[in-house]
Amino acid sequence: MKFAAIALSTIALASQASAVVLSYSQPIAATQWTAGQEATVAWTNKCNDITGNTTFPITLNEEINTYQVEVPNVGPIGYLDCKRSGSTKVKIPATLPQGNKYSILVVNGGNQSYSALFTILSTVPGATNTAATSALPTAPTAAATASSSVPSAAVSTAPPKPTTTNGAGALKAGSYAALAAVAAIGAMAL
Repeated sequence: MKFAAIALSTIALASQASAVVLSYSQPIAATQWTAGQEATVAWTNKCNDITGNTTFPITLNEEINTYQVEVPNVGPIGYLDCKRSGSTKVKIPATLPQGNKYSILVVNGGNQSYSALFTILSTVPGATNTAATSALPTAPTAAATASSSVPSAAVSTAPPKPTTTNGAGALKAGSYAALAAVAAIGAMAL
């Protein structure tokens, strides 16, 4: 039993040690970026323990109905390279509407690192992103479920995947592994 607990805690700690979740110093909640200009993404922890690919796309997200959804038709606004210093420049698209519900996301392996929500200033009026809002999952209506009509030939795209329901500065990966390690160590003490 003790061998199993030690093995489990070792695996859990190894999993936690390999998790590289970024902590951002830019952008933060007070940050204001301007559409059409360059901005800085900065992180405070080291991610040089990553092996293999060390360059990851930085995507722009917008909070819609409490979900962080990738802004459609934007693509990566820059790339984060863990072998370089703790900052990089990104280009903010000029076509973005003004808003205070933007965030960035970097995914490295299975780890998702979100920034806090921040503001983008723009001459484009702020409006709800109807394309992203309409693409969010909704419950079917009685009329839609009772209908047997054939869908039209209109082109459709896959809806953006909601990635989180909070504005955390960084989502902690490996939390379950750490919990398992603590439980295993606690069990050994009994």
